[in-house]
Amino acid sequence: MKKYFALLLVLSLLCTDGMAQRRRKFDYSQVFVPEEGGTKFEKITEDADAVYTTVGRSTTLFSSGKVSRVDWWVNPQIAISPDGTRIAYLSLKNDASNVMVKNTTKGGVSVQRTFRTNVRDVSWSPDGQTLCFTEWRNGHNGIYLTGAEQGSVVKQISGGSDNDFGAVIARDGKTIYFHRGEGGYQNYSLWSYNMDNNLFSNYSRGMTPQPIPNTPNTLYCARFTQENECEIWRINYETGVEEVILAQPGKSFTSPQLSPNGRWILCTGSSVSEKEKISNTDIYVVRTDGTGLTQLTFHPGNDLSAVWSADGKSIFFLSQRGSAKRLYNVWKMEFKLTY
Repeated sequence: MKKYFALLLVLSLLCTDGMAQRRRKFDYSQVFVPEEGGTKFEKITEDADAVYTTVGRSTTLFSSGKVSRVDWWVNPQIAISPDGTRIAYLSLKNDASNVMVKNTTKGGVSVQRTFRTNVRDVSWSPDGQTLCFTEWRNGHNGIYLTGAEQGSVVKQISGGSDNDFGAVIARDGKTIYFHRGEGGYQNYSLWSYNMDNNLFSNYSRGMTPQPIPNTPNTLYCARFTQENECEIWRINYETGVEEVILAQPGKSFTSPQLSPNGRWILCTGSSVSEKEKISNTDIYVVRTDGTGLTQLTFHPGNDLSAVWSADGKSIFFLSQRGSAKRLYNVWKMEFKLTY
């Protein structure tokens, strides 16, 4: 797994908060902090589920002082079934990472749905029948499909010498959007694969594409800036119109997810906890017109990889909250904002 972790950190997003970091002791077993305003949080997985993601912190010494940085894996780490009853997440056991599926309401046991070694992200097909995932295999990252219900048959979509990540299946059920690393940090572009004719198409620069329902040829994505920060964009690859939706100097935002009602974009962003002065990741929402940016989580632990519930009234995400050992679990929080 050493090569796996090294490559993760190459692709992970480098975010600099520009502040000297003074870590103070904090009890991560706290489920919420006062800034979260009484929001209800529910733990979906347990420590024994060995939920897996990659987030790192580092400190660099410059002439002006120490600068802290948080790095995170931007690709989808959890996915909700279209009917909202099941959640897929990554688990690391016996030095192998795989997709597990658990009931979102009843809890209970998790069912293993991939039997590989280095699975890196996961998404669900619109019909609920298929799981799409990335795996590191033979020195490269490729996209694969497998059944969401049963069986272990895997169909390879991409591979060879390419490095493809963050695949999602569009509502037409035949188009897979993803991003491809094309040599060097920051060099990612948006692609698609047509399952009817086996054709690959390249569109524009960006990562983690999210097709917009009922809006043909349009995607949300994340993009690096020259300052190694990340922004949320909306692009129409037919007309060539590209719009920045969310950008803020000194911060980064990744992994856009459009709400079921089409009014909000959910994302992961860099943050610094005010009391503890810890660089971390938190969950944010912004309206689709770029207004109303709202930070939803404030726990000094990392919150990331957020996705909407099927009805848009809740958000599922990965978090270290509630764990004295700072382990990650899948959590659910209520979403109370209105348009």
